[in-house]
Amino acid sequence: MTIDQRKISLINWITNLKDEGLIKQVEKFRDDSLSQLPDEIVELLKKSDAESLENCHEHTSAREILKK
Repeated sequence: MTIDQRKISLINWITNLKDEGLIKQVEKFRDDSLSQLPDEIVELLKKSDAESLENCHEHTSAREILKK
């Protein structure tokens, strides 16, 4: 299974969750993961999330990002 297929599978699984405790655990994992990132990366992620899709560029690799 490719990583994209695995992500879709996880998204579908999360979408169908009914257990509030399990949802809170997933949220905690997400929050803990973000807290381990450097502040600069978290800030960039927040800025990216706040932008409209018209102002965003799709990238497929770090090399592609660095070329621009």
